[in-house]
Amino acid sequence: MLNTTGDFATPVHETINDILRDAEFDPLELTGAERLADIGFTSLLLARLIIHLETVFGVDPFEERFVVSDIRTVDELTAAYRQTVEASA
Repeated sequence: MLNTTGDFATPVHETINDILRDAEFDPLELTGAERLADIGFTSLLLARLIIHLETVFGVDPFEERFVVSDIRTVDELTAAYRQTVEASA
């Protein structure tokens, strides 16, 4: 798990690209503004992403703090993990 001063965007972006590669999509140069649906994330891929990110950060922001369906962009996903990690510190 990262500490609260860690970089949150890099592991989120790397995990997104790992899952895209596994799904046989080309990896992307992510800015954070991308909509998850627009870069190929189906509900199944999103579930895999959340599982992987929970192991990276050690928290699940969708357990109590956020609703998955409200997260639309890479930046929103990153913010959900950042806020949850910071709140659990």
